[in-house]
Amino acid sequence: MKKIVVLLMALLCAVTFVSCSNSSDGSGTADNSLVGEVKENATSAEIFDAINSAFAEKYPDVGAVIPNAPQDVDDAVLKDKFGIDVDDVEDYKGQIAGMMTNCDMLLIVRAKDGKIDSVRSSLESAKEAQTEQFASYGVMGNSERTAAAKVVTNGDYAALIMVGVLPDDPDAALDFDSDVKLAEDTFNKTIVRT
Repeated sequence: MKKIVVLLMALLCAVTFVSCSNSSDGSGTADNSLVGEVKENATSAEIFDAINSAFAEKYPDVGAVIPNAPQDVDDAVLKDKFGIDVDDVEDYKGQIAGMMTNCDMLLIVRAKDGKIDSVRSSLESAKEAQTEQFASYGVMGNSERTAAAKVVTNGDYAALIMVGVLPDDPDAALDFDSDVKLAEDTFNKTIVRT
């Protein structure tokens, strides 16, 4: 008899637990937002590609975040231009403008545990170096683009965002803050996918 009571109590506890886990949100449907959902961190390449897609959507005639002869960042460029050791990162993806007259660069880095501060510091130094390099070369909106540039972080991710699409009207005022914000917002919302 005791075994039957124990089994019935165990069954009642299990039913109660399942019922509480699948509580209704008031609409008559169960809220399963926490049941079986696995969050997976995006790769740096996925974040970069999402930013590239956002720019292609905003600027269909341009079609990319780095439109001027983009060159991919490899391990040597990561170290030489950005001061980041490949052993400090989980993954990264970036491009720089391949034209000497254009300062554009976008680099996404997922740092290894405990390395985000070092990565951020290196990106800040790279941003300053690029700003100094183009300080006396204001063509193509370089002065405005470097002024709007940002280094941002989110968890173990960091990004150097120095981007901006020139307006079609050559007499239009140059303001690249909205392009940097588009890249930053896309960076933040792409990091965790469900």
